[in-house]
Amino acid sequence: MISPKFNFSNKLILSLFLIFILAVAALAFIYQEQLKLAYKSPETVKEYIVGFGVFAPILFILLYVAQAFVLFIPSSLLTISGGYIFGVALGTVFSLIGVTIGSVIVFLIARKLGRPFFRKIISKKELEHFDVFFKKRGDISILLARSIPMLFPLDVVSIAAGLTQINVRHYIIFSILGFIPNLFILALFGERLSQGINPATIAVLG
Repeated sequence: MISPKFNFSNKLILSLFLIFILAVAALAFIYQEQLKLAYKSPETVKEYIVGFGVFAPILFILLYVAQAFVLFIPSSLLTISGGYIFGVALGTVFSLIGVTIGSVIVFLIARKLGRPFFRKIISKKELEHFDVFFKKRGDISILLARSIPMLFPLDVVSIAAGLTQINVRHYIIFSILGFIPNLFILALFGERLSQGINPATIAVLG
């Protein structure tokens, strides 16, 4: 039986979300050879993306937004790629724009669909853990979670935050502040990779 809260608009959002996932999965399957090439010849990929000219950053940002819904695309790999292609400054900026847009979309979807829906995806224990974490530390909890992505998965934080009463504006501000250090380090690593493996690269990775 469908919950009263799961109305037509919710079903429409879910349908569009599923269509988007299927479309990205289909593109990944179609272009799997190109994806393999990305690992074998990153310089070729760099030249290909740069070839889009002024649209290259838009393409990169859209890919980063898509990553929020596709688990097999690591966000860290995208950020490193951004640094490799655009340099540390622009790589950080473009990654920040993409990850922020993606996180806000996931946050708003979670707030729209509500807790009953996401209990089917995320364990009750994990949601309760985030509830306590957010309640205890308030808005600053978003900053802390975004600063330690290895402990707090990007999408889980976005969903869990969307299921709380955290103000949207505060969520965006503290997310951005938390994202910046990690994105900068990864983009710097990507830029160093474009210059070849050297002690500086190893130091950045460390």
